Amino acid sequence: MSKKISQKNIGDIKTPYEAYNYAYQIGKPVPELEDLIAEDPEWSYHYAVDIIGGRFEKAENVIAQGPGYSCLYARDIIGGKFEEGEKAIAQSSKWSYRYAKSIIGGRFEEGEDAIAQDPGYSYYYAMDVIKGRFEKGENVIAQSPEWSCRYAKNVIKGRFEKGEKAIAQDPEWSYWYAKNINRKRKKGV
Repeated sequence: MSKKISQKNIGDIKTPYEAYNYAYQIGKPVPELEDLIAEDPEWSYHYAVDIIGGRFEKAENVIAQGPGYSCLYARDIIGGKFEEGEKAIAQSSKWSYRYAKSIIGGRFEEGEDAIAQDPGYSYYYAMDVIKGRFEKGENVIAQSPEWSCRYAKNVIKGRFEKGEKAIAQDPEWSYWYAKNINRKRKKGV
C-alpha cells in the first residue's frame, strides 16, 4: 500500500514509482519530479498515459529500452510508429508481432528474426500480418505439431511438408491433419 505524500514532504520521494504515485494522487504533472520518473520505463509510460495524456519526451529514450513499453507507448501515446523503440521491440517475438499487427498494420522486418524463433507468433504473423506464408518462421513452426497443423490449414491451405515429421509424432494432431488436410488433397478440394 502506498503512503499519501503531501507537498510538504515531496523531498522524501526517492523512487520513480513514488514520484509517479504522487503525480497520480494530485492528478497533474509534477515537473520537479519528472527527471526521477524518467529513470524508469514503466513509470514513464504510465506518467505519459495517466498524468500527461500525451508524449513524455524527456523519458522516450528510457521507454525505448524496453520492447513492451515501447510498443504500448507507440499505441497509446503516439498512435503510430515509435522509431526510437523499434530496436528493443525487434528483440521480442511477442512485441514485434503486436507492433506489426497493431501499430504498423503490416510487416515489421526488423522484428522478423525474433518472430521466427516462436512457432505461435510465426503462425499469427503469417495469418494476421502477412496474410500468407512466413518462410522465415517455417522451420520453427515445423517443430510443433499443433502450429504445423494450423499453418497447413489456415495459411497454406494444404500440406505443410516441413511439419509432417512433428505431426506424425503426435497422435491427436496426426489424426487432425489426416482428417482436415490429407482428406482434402485426396478429394481434390
